[in-house]
Amino acid sequence: MRENGQASDRFTRLSRRQWLGMALASGGLPLLNTQAGAEEKKRGVPSSPVHLVVPFAAGGATDVLARLLAKSMEGSFGQSVIVENRVGAAGVIAASYVAKAPPDGLIALFGGVGTNALLEYTQPTLPYKPARDFVDAGNFCYVDFVMAVSATSRYRSLADVLTDARAHPGKVSYMSAGPMGTLHIAQEYLWKRGGVTLNHIPYKGESHVVPDLVAGRVDLALMTLSLSRQLAQEGKLRMLATLAPKRLSGAPELPTVAEQGFPGFAMPTWNGVFLPRQTPATVVSAFNDAINAALRDSSVVKRINDMGISPSEPNTPAQHAQFMESERRRWRTMVAESGVQIE
Repeated sequence: MRENGQASDRFTRLSRRQWLGMALASGGLPLLNTQAGAEEKKRGVPSSPVHLVVPFAAGGATDVLARLLAKSMEGSFGQSVIVENRVGAAGVIAASYVAKAPPDGLIALFGGVGTNALLEYTQPTLPYKPARDFVDAGNFCYVDFVMAVSATSRYRSLADVLTDARAHPGKVSYMSAGPMGTLHIAQEYLWKRGGVTLNHIPYKGESHVVPDLVAGRVDLALMTLSLSRQLAQEGKLRMLATLAPKRLSGAPELPTVAEQGFPGFAMPTWNGVFLPRQTPATVVSAFNDAINAALRDSSVVKRINDMGISPSEPNTPAQHAQFMESERRRWRTMVAESGVQIE
């Protein structure tokens, strides 16, 4: 019995040596490491339904984009992704809620310029700090804005607007979607750089300004490419410039503001996904993979483009974090140099 046991031990050792040799020869060990890495990554995928929190009301562009992403993420996660609208205080309610949520990957913010860049510099009592309280999962899209006037307006370029504003300080009017918002700050910064003063008229949103703009009761508006392009095709508006960093694929003939005498000026408006700061790296990576999967899905990209919005290129959490740092610098500068009084 002892001899048989020794033979069995020798066979076991030989089998292990043979197995190791075959594994090395066939590249099996790297395969095992790859599988182990995949399992490690899989552990970052949420094991329960995810709530994607949107700071604005259902039915708006931000909500539609969030639901488009959520549907795609469900396929990546194998879990329900529920869009939750937490409206109020220009996005502060939603962002504060996510910033204080458990860092387990079950609650994420579909954030934008206001919640994750601008508000920090316009609201001194903001109950969260974007860089301190969030980790960046990835960017999803850019909402492109253009400068538009009535089709009957005498302005045919940004230079025309500035010339008239210099000749008649405070007489040329422009709209924004509310005091201290992105459109207000960006335009006041632009007028300051141009050495002119315009009359600010706040509206509740771009749809509210259309009748006044078309009729010439307000001289200038910043509007999304999708709406302004439609109205321009109907012969109601004229587009003068885009505030994007480069010309838009949806309107390649339209020059940027930067090209018209303001080098470096841009107001990129974007949406991305943010998680509470202490969220594990594996979870952040899983979210990033899901965002990039959506951006590689031709049907998702088509839906985004059809909205007159530009999809992001697939990006990493590190790239998104670097982008966010540059955006915070951009808005900090614009707020400081716009001359807008912060209460």
